[in-house]
Amino acid sequence: MEFPGQSAAGGSGAGGAGWWALLIGLLALLGAVLLIVRPPHLLLASPFDREERAPSVSASPAVFGYSGEVRVQLVLPGESFQFPLEVRGDPGALTYAWVRALDSAVVTPPLPLAGAEVVAPGFAGFYRLDVERESGHRIVGSVLVAVMVPYASKIGQSINGYRIGNYAPGADGEPAAMPRGFVEVTPETVELAVSKHMRLADFVTHDEQGDQWPKYVALDTRVLDKVELVLAYVGAFRGGRNNVVAVDVHSGFRTPVYNRRVPRSARDSRHQFGDAADLAIDADGDGRVTYRDGMLVALQVEQVERDYPQYVGGLGIYGNRNGVPYVHIDVRGKRVRWKG
Repeated sequence: MEFPGQSAAGGSGAGGAGWWALLIGLLALLGAVLLIVRPPHLLLASPFDREERAPSVSASPAVFGYSGEVRVQLVLPGESFQFPLEVRGDPGALTYAWVRALDSAVVTPPLPLAGAEVVAPGFAGFYRLDVERESGHRIVGSVLVAVMVPYASKIGQSINGYRIGNYAPGADGEPAAMPRGFVEVTPETVELAVSKHMRLADFVTHDEQGDQWPKYVALDTRVLDKVELVLAYVGAFRGGRNNVVAVDVHSGFRTPVYNRRVPRSARDSRHQFGDAADLAIDADGDGRVTYRDGMLVALQVEQVERDYPQYVGGLGIYGNRNGVPYVHIDVRGKRVRWKG
C-alpha cells in the first residue's frame, strides 16, 4: 500500500512529511474545537446524564393566578415583565431563551436570568421559557407566553385583513379604554389552553369571518382567573358528591363591529375588551343547565368578589324567558347586576 508521497520502493520524501503534518494539524484543531464546545465532563456524560443535570426550575404559583389555573401570560413585543420561577439548586449562571410553543424551536439568543424579570420576544406568537445552563436546559411547559399584536397595528378597522371595527366612547361619554393589544390566532394555535377550563377558541368572535386567518382576540387574564375561581367555588359548594364542574363558553371576545349586531348588547359591552365571558355552567351537577344553575353560580360570584375585591365586576343571569340559560361574568371594576 502506498501513502501520499511514498515511492513504490517504500521511500518517503518531503512531500509525505507535509501530508502527515497537515493531517496531524487538522486532528489537533478538531480536538481543540471539541474541548471548547463540549468540555470533558460533558463528552464523558451520557444523554441521560445531561438531562439529569438540566436546571431544576418550574413556574412559581404566582404565574397561575389566584385560582392556580391560568395558563397564559399576555405581553407586548419586547416588553419586560415578571415571570417568577422556583429554582432548586444553584441559581447562578442561568440564562433563558424563548422557544415556539408549537415546535420548541429556539427563536431568541440566550440572555442572563437574574430574578423574575424577563424580556418578551420581539414578534407576535406563542412561546415558552427555556431556562439554560452549561450542563443542560429545561423548558417551562406549564405556562404559555402570548406576545400580542399592539393595538396601534390596527389600520382603520382591521389588522391583516381581519375586521375589528372601532371602539365607541362609553355610555357616560368617557373615551373608550382600548385594549393594549390583540392575541393573534391561527388554525394551529386556536385550541391552545388559556386556563384549566378554557381554550383560545372560546374567545374568538363568532362572526362571518370564519375563513379569515389569522384572527385577533382581545383577552384579559383577570377574567380567566375569576371564572376559574367561580368554578372552584361551585365545585366546593357541591362537596364530595361531584366537584367536577361542566362548563361551556358561549361568548368571549366580540369585535366592536360584531357587537353592534348582537341583540340587546350594550354599546360599551365588556366583551369588546376581552374581560367578559358568557358561560353555561351545570352548577348542581344534574347533567342539565337551567336557570337554577345560574342562580347557584351567582351565589359563588358574590363570594369570589368578597374574597377577591380586585375582581369585582358585572354579573348577568339569562334564561328566564325561554332562552338558553347562561351567566355573564366580567371584571369591569365596579359591581353591576342584571337579569335577561
